[in-house]
Amino acid sequence: MQSILAISISLFSLLSPVLGTPGNVFVCTGSNWSNTCEVLTLGIDGACTRLPSTYDGHIGSAGPDPGAICRLFTNGDCTGHGVAILYNPGDSNLYNSINGIDAGHQAHYIQCRSCTACT
Repeated sequence: MQSILAISISLFSLLSPVLGTPGNVFVCTGSNWSNTCEVLTLGIDGACTRLPSTYDGHIGSAGPDPGAICRLFTNGDCTGHGVAILYNPGDSNLYNSINGIDAGHQAHYIQCRSCTACT
């Protein structure tokens, strides 16, 4: 019985990014979800987190899980307006985002929060 429980917990841990646990963000170095990609598990507690070196200043596309809103920042205290706001399903070209801003090369930090009415 314990082995079934252990397998179930392990399987849930592996599938939680796929199932859409709020606080996961799918990031890629290329636009249109290309090049190097991975799921970052950040949580939705509002913590200001430095992007992993692979994506620090190199986010071409990114999207959080449903129920989360994330903001990309240049500064390490995650204050101000930030350079991009991400809702599910995300932004496929952060190198040429809203109003032509190159948020993908400016982003060094990310902050995610719970959002009940995100669109």
